Amino acid sequence: MSSPNGTDLRPYDQFLTVAMKAADAAKAILNSHFGNLRKVEEKFQAGLVTEADRESEKAIVDILRKSFPDHGILGEEFGRSDTAGVSNQTGPGGPVASAAAEPSHIWMIDPLDGTTNYVHQFPFFCVSIGLEINGELVLGVVDAPQLGSRYYAVKGGGAFKNGEPIHVSKRTEAKDGLFATGFNSYDNTLDEQLEILSKIVKQTRGIRRAGAAALDLCFVAEGVYDAFWEKHLSVWDTAAGVAIAREAGGVATDMHGTEFNPRMKSILVGAPAQHRHALAVMKQIARRKSLD
Repeated sequence: MSSPNGTDLRPYDQFLTVAMKAADAAKAILNSHFGNLRKVEEKFQAGLVTEADRESEKAIVDILRKSFPDHGILGEEFGRSDTAGVSNQTGPGGPVASAAAEPSHIWMIDPLDGTTNYVHQFPFFCVSIGLEINGELVLGVVDAPQLGSRYYAVKGGGAFKNGEPIHVSKRTEAKDGLFATGFNSYDNTLDEQLEILSKIVKQTRGIRRAGAAALDLCFVAEGVYDAFWEKHLSVWDTAAGVAIAREAGGVATDMHGTEFNPRMKSILVGAPAQHRHALAVMKQIARRKSLD
């Protein structure tokens, strides 16, 4: 397989093909339930879950397991499932780790990122499918069913939206930038988050808080947002979006400036110049209080 710009994607061809198929299946399920939910349940600390979440995740997992039975899978609703690990077990901090060896290939999936938006028929939600190989993010597919947008990327192949190449913003001045963030009312660092927000909003054109991190990251990748930051996300929230944003020319770190991996406690992704602006604010605040 080649990308629309002719880049050879063959090293990851089979993975991308299957991820696209899984995204198609999940998209169909989410569209079928949109505006027609029978039941909405409350999760721990005010999160929501619906039959759409569960059916979407089952469809994705079934396709991945059939194609790659030896791969690990991390998902929001069922936790961890792999041939070396433990299925259907989660703890307060997320998936329960297996005592067995970690698989070299781990899929990180969110069948419905932005469940609250979905429940309220706000169309900013998505399916997110990322792949990590030997600790490195190499693939991301994010589909926003109600927006008609599919973003995807593989390592070294560039980033795309609906088959067209995308790139992060070329804006270099903070005053010209549109930033995005996310936070929860139950977050014990909410005051710190609001302090960051209050400083950045004074330096930029504005801040958006749309409620689906994977899609926020894709908006950074295509240059709609100039940067995005958040704390306490899970691996399935960030894996696919970061893979896409990096291939679009974005810089991905934690809020201290350390190169990002999905298991970190915070994330900051942006166009290079705008990432520097946001990071400077966060480091200034960090001198007085911890961001962790």
